Order: sequence, then C-alpha cells, then structure tokens
Amino acid sequence: MNFITPLEKINAVTDINLYIKRDDLYPISGGGNKGRKLNYILKKCIDMKCNAVVTCGGIQSNHTRATAIRCRELGLKCTIIIHSKPVTRSTGNLKILELLGVKIVYCDLHDIAKVMDLEMACYRTQGYTPFYIWGGGHCYEGTLAYFDAVEELKKQSRVEFDAVFLASGTGATQAGLHCGFKHYYNNTAVHGISIARDKNRGTTEVKKSVEEFISLSNLDSHYISDIVFDDNYNCGGYEKTNHELFNVLNKTARKTGIILDPVYTGKAWMGMENIIKSKHYPKNTNILFWHTGGLLNLMA
Repeated sequence: MNFITPLEKINAVTDINLYIKRDDLYPISGGGNKGRKLNYILKKCIDMKCNAVVTCGGIQSNHTRATAIRCRELGLKCTIIIHSKPVTRSTGNLKILELLGVKIVYCDLHDIAKVMDLEMACYRTQGYTPFYIWGGGHCYEGTLAYFDAVEELKKQSRVEFDAVFLASGTGATQAGLHCGFKHYYNNTAVHGISIARDKNRGTTEVKKSVEEFISLSNLDSHYISDIVFDDNYNCGGYEKTNHELFNVLNKTARKTGIILDPVYTGKAWMGMENIIKSKHYPKNTNILFWHTGGLLNLMA
C-alpha cells in the first residue's frame, strides 16, 4: 500500500523558500511518520506469516495508535504495552486504542522488555505466530520507509533543497531521511531536532540505524558522516514544554494554517526558525520542513 503525501510551499516571513512535506496527512487515522513506517513493518509481518503483533509506547504514542489501526485493518491480533500507569480519562491516541479494542497492558518503564516477552509467549501458547515491533517502529523497515520517502519527494519536485528539518525521536525516521538525501540529492543538510534525547545519545542511535541500513542495503559508507542531531530545543525532555514552544504553535497556526504539536513537530519548527535566523541563509534558499504529524498529541 503506497501513499504519496503532498509537498506544499509555505508563506514565510523571511526571504527563504519554505516547503513542507505533509506526512501529517499520511492516510492512516491520525497521520504521521508512524503510519508510513507501519506499512513497511507490517508488510514484513505478513510476509513472515505472523498473525499477531506486540509493541510498546507511551500513553500518547503515535506509533501504538498507527500499529493498532493497521492491525485491525489487516485482521491481526494486537497487544499494546504502555509504559505508564492507567489514567482516569482517555484522550488522544489512548482513546483510539480503546475504541479499537486492542489489548492494552500497563507496566513500569523498566519492565517493558519482560512484559513484551510475556505477551509474545502468551500468543504462542494460544496458537498464534506473533511479531515483535520495537517501540517507535525503530527498525530497518522503519528506516527504509523514509529512505524511500526521499525518492518520493524527488519525483514530486525539481527543487534542490539546501536543508531539511524534522522532529527526531528514536532515530529511524532521521536515519532514513539522512541516507535518502545522501543518495538522491547532492548537498542537502538534514537537521534532526531532538524531542527528548541529549545530543550524544541521539546522535549515537541515529548513527546505529544508518550503519545498519547502509550495511543491509549495500550503500556507501560515507553516508555515516554529517549526522546532525540538535538537542537545544527539546524543552527539557519528552512531553516537556515551555512558553516559547506554545508561542511557536500559535504563531505558526495563525500565519500559515499549519498545525503543530507540543511533543514533536512544534519543537522541530522552533528549532528550524532559530537555526534559520542564526545562519542567515541567503535569499531564495530552499528549506524543507518534514511534518511528521502529532495532531492527536495536541488534542490530548
């Protein structure tokens, strides 16, 4: 199942040309980069003749929501492990999980691996063949989805982008875009704006995904170079916010009609705006913002 998301030019207040790749409109309810990844990941699941899925995430995980929706569409059993305590009022992604009727198991963060293994074993004793998905869709297929997404972009437009900005979490999306722009474009700088991790850990995880991908895809080893993971705009960690971030969300919505969220894309847009100001890009520089979704995080 292949979908092409729109590429739009945005009215910006600066002299640069600002474009946005609208993966927030990727056609799985709620949209976002996790939907694009899941089409690749669950294709492997089906190819391996698996009929049940176990994965994990936070209480407002976009990954678990996209997984649960695709599992229902494909007729797969699904268990979602949430590393949090149950809440009294369901909103956003959690509400969709409950609506879908998938199995939800709550546990402490340090027990995730153990609980996922138990759920895998439980499916096997019931006669199912379960498929294990790392949290966030962090795997080769997740990286491949975004390598191929750059090819999609290349076919959409003849614009040569000078820089690309995206929200970077577990690292597979950034790794795929990093390799894709190395492969399909000549001199595009890919800026991963951290939504939680510090620079050292984030860079290490993206690099691991890049190394795995180029090894399995027989790509040039120089793709490992120039990884940019910026932790200056994560507001102190996952789901942490500040007044500047909410000002960015409000201003962007009112000036452009683009809806960002405070967990992922708002931080990336804030980082992009600050970096554009600091670098003083020449007039008509082509900048791309890769919108990875997050509307349900805003609504929650």
